[in-house]
This record gives sequence, structure tokens and C-alpha cells, in this order.
Amino acid sequence: MSSAWGREVETQVPARTAASSSSNAGTVALSGSTSVTIAAARDLPASPVWVVYYGAAAQTNIEQLATRFNVIVIDADPDADPPNFTAAQITALKAHGAKVLSYLNLGACETSRDYWTTVPAGFVSCSANRAAQQGEYSGYPDEYWMNVGNAAYQKLIVDYVAPRLAATGVDGFMLDNVEIVGHDSHAAEGPCDATCKQGGLDLVAQLRTAFPNAAIVLNAAPTSAISGSSKGVSFPMLVDGDFAEQVFLPSLDTSLLQTLQTWKGIEARLPRHSFFTGTLEYVSSCSATSNAQHGWRASVAAGLSPSIATSSLNHVCWWPFLPEAAAN
Repeated sequence: MSSAWGREVETQVPARTAASSSSNAGTVALSGSTSVTIAAARDLPASPVWVVYYGAAAQTNIEQLATRFNVIVIDADPDADPPNFTAAQITALKAHGAKVLSYLNLGACETSRDYWTTVPAGFVSCSANRAAQQGEYSGYPDEYWMNVGNAAYQKLIVDYVAPRLAATGVDGFMLDNVEIVGHDSHAAEGPCDATCKQGGLDLVAQLRTAFPNAAIVLNAAPTSAISGSSKGVSFPMLVDGDFAEQVFLPSLDTSLLQTLQTWKGIEARLPRHSFFTGTLEYVSSCSATSNAQHGWRASVAAGLSPSIATSSLNHVCWWPFLPEAAAN
């Protein structure tokens, strides 16, 4: 099947060493000196009209979805019964130039996934990998924090979970729960010591090596990751976007806003192509237009790229204020 994974157009750029950038959240230094090859296939719109939709293709209008948004995040898990999207339907989503990313839980593992219990020989399932389990994720009874520095867990993600998502035809991954690399070793939930923190950065680097043409977007990446590196490569050079949830709705979260502004300040100075920084806001229903527009305008005013949805993420809200989506 044709997909962006096989495109060979690349841009060679050097990683920065000890470059710094100031923002409302303070000054953060970039580390790493090894030159990095960035495939053109990784490019995302700098200001995308983007959506997160974890429902089934049959429950939405694929053509409308493909034309109204230029970055679309779905759950492409091939083990779902039935899968939310077939390979043909993912191709249809991309027909007008949209980049399609699949959800991939990096920092936690869900008991609803087949790989929680069932994996091929040579892999360790999440349930069997007791050494990697870091406790229940509060508020999500079917989810457990995982030690992202655990070698067996890294192998499961990089060599089993991610390749099967890529095979569906998606253009890359949205990595969830990246905030674990910002947890300390005594955190009440998902403790992460120095080895775990570095392991999380290395896990993203392993995905980058395995999928050089994949766009990788982070959810809830802490500012501490900005100054990190893996094998000499500055961590921000390995990824292509980041966002946070509930930054402006139901009320302003100044800490999250400062984190995003720090990322945005760094990204603007990277010697690479476009990179987007966004917000994902939730409203009670797709009829809450006024509240949604308030969150949208606040995000845009802060220089960020908003997406507004219901918390279930199983419906697409066709907001009347959505701008036209330009092909990347």
C-alpha cells in the first residue's frame, strides 16, 4: 500500500548545541550535537486545522473529515473488533492532503488493548511485564502507567505495536501520556526516576529510527524534555508537534500555557521545517458553540493551534467557525 512511510525526500539539518530560548516559562537549553536527517514526509502544517476522532469511520462523514481538516488523529488499532478505519478508509482520509496520525499510548498501557495480554513469541505483554508497571492511572481504571525505560516495554512498542499501526497506512503517531518523563521518582502516580526519564526520550528516538518518515506529535510533553537528548540528538529534533489538553477550557491553566509557550519558543528556533504547537479543548456537546469559540479564540490569540471536541472524542463537531484547511 502507498503511504508516506516510503517517501525519500529529506532535508539534512544540524542539531543545535547549547542553544537557548527564552519564554514566559523561563530559559531552556537545547542539547545534542549529532546532525539529523529530517524527511519531508514528517512536515505538518505550522497552523493546522486539526481534529482528534476515536470513533468509527461508519459514524462520520469521511469525505467531509478529509476536506475540513489537514491533520486528523484517529485510533488505528488493527486489533479493535472491528477496526475503526480500514486501510482503504485511511487512504480516503488522506485523499485531499491531510496527514493522518494514529493514537499510540506511550506512557501508559490500556487493559482494553490486545497487547495487554496477547503478544507473539519474543515479546512481553503489558500485563506480564510487572517490572514495568508503575501503578494505576487515577481516573482511568483500565490504564496503567508504564516504565518507559523498561527494555521489554520499549521493544513491545517499537517492534510490535507501532509497526502494526504503521501498516494501516497512517502517516505517523500521536504519542499520549508523554508527561511521565516529567514525573519524579517519588510521584504518587507513575513514578519515573532518571533511568525512566532518559528511557522515555530514548523510546521516542527508537521510534524515530524505526520510522524516519513518520510524523510524531506529543501529548503533554514537559519542558524538561526540551533540554534532553538521545544518542547526541536534541530531543525536539526527533518530533514534529506537541499539544496539551484543557489549556483554556473550562478555565485557563497558566502552567500548561507556559509549557506550550516554552515549546513554541524553542520550536521557532529549530533549524528545521514547520512544527505545530496546539491545544485540545473539551466542551459538553457539539451544540456548545459559544463556549467552543471562546476556547478557540483564546488559543489562537496565544499563537497556538486549537482543536475543540467533546471529551468522548467519538464525535466530530463541525464548528461554524472552523477555518479552511489548506493542504500541507
